[in-house]
Amino acid sequence: MKILHLFSNWKWTGPAEHALNTARALSETGHQVTFACAAPPPAAPESIVAAAHEAGMVPLTAFSLNKHFNVADNVSDIFRLRSFLRREKFDLIHTHLSNDHFLAGAAADKTGRRIPIIRTCYDGDGLKPRLKNRLLLKAMTDGLITISEQARSQIIKTYAVPENALWKVHVPVDLEKFDPAAIQNNRQHYRLTDADIVGGIVARVQKHRRFEVLLAALEMVVREFPQLKFMIIGRGTHIEEIAVKPSMRLGIRPNLIFTGYKKEDYCETVACLNFKVFLMPGSDGACRAVREAMALGIPVIAARRGMLPEIIENNRDGIIIDDSPENLADAMLRLIENPGLRQTMGRNAREKARQEFDLMKQTKKVEAIYEEVLKRQTREINDACLPVT
Repeated sequence: MKILHLFSNWKWTGPAEHALNTARALSETGHQVTFACAAPPPAAPESIVAAAHEAGMVPLTAFSLNKHFNVADNVSDIFRLRSFLRREKFDLIHTHLSNDHFLAGAAADKTGRRIPIIRTCYDGDGLKPRLKNRLLLKAMTDGLITISEQARSQIIKTYAVPENALWKVHVPVDLEKFDPAAIQNNRQHYRLTDADIVGGIVARVQKHRRFEVLLAALEMVVREFPQLKFMIIGRGTHIEEIAVKPSMRLGIRPNLIFTGYKKEDYCETVACLNFKVFLMPGSDGACRAVREAMALGIPVIAARRGMLPEIIENNRDGIIIDDSPENLADAMLRLIENPGLRQTMGRNAREKARQEFDLMKQTKKVEAIYEEVLKRQTREINDACLPVT
């Protein structure tokens, strides 16, 4: 198949990583794939383009592909994209965000041939009930991929999308990169020993991420287990007000390790953890940090929120809680005091990651969706050509 992926952003985000990985995997299985995204500003520290080059791909940056609607850029993109589609004759277009979805639909409409459009929704809760989404799904979508059953059900209910035009596909993880057998943790860098019990959270330090609940729970845990170390892996403009000063008031600052943002040694830092806490999804609705921890064989304590109960099976590969400080403290103490339980849940988490988060397995599902959409298009064309009796 000849496939065009459109991604209307330049920033390296969770959805961008998934879109690029899918395009790369499809290319490796023999498809002819073009991945188009926005060009980054000159001083951008991270971008899709840089990540693509690291992966051995050459992205197309000939279009503006703004994340948000922009009249001048969108009009220009539609005309240039229409010419590009006529010339390249793609079998289908896979879109990933609202604006590239709109651009694909508007451009494909006047090419002289029917080009199917697939959209992936990266919000674990589904698509918000907006007129824009209703128009995109009704007039410009041949197939929709969601990352959770919750999103799939919400879209069917809200937008009356036929069930046979909507599929759930897991967001994969690089299982080789997040292989616990191949990673040496860097506990020594943080003056931690192998005997230390270390919890942690991977998140941007923001008010809505429920750090007040986490710190209140940690204060309770430290009363029972004063040796606990807890790593806060991430950065935030207001980290002093949200986490550092409150931890000092609660008397738990000596138990906390603020690592800052991690890139080069991210895996080695996360591998320091005996358990992980995740209370509120951020901009990455796929909860990528949870999947990565599971791939590393780390049990996760997660809130009963969004798609988290779909990812984690309670009491098997992690713990799901109603996230009050008391419930979170109880869950942390349960894992701290039961090393056998931590090990069992960690093994189960790694096995689930191997079964459900494997990139090639999920890419095969996407490939099958493409084939089904193309078959339906062929049937529709053939039916339209039948003589009226």
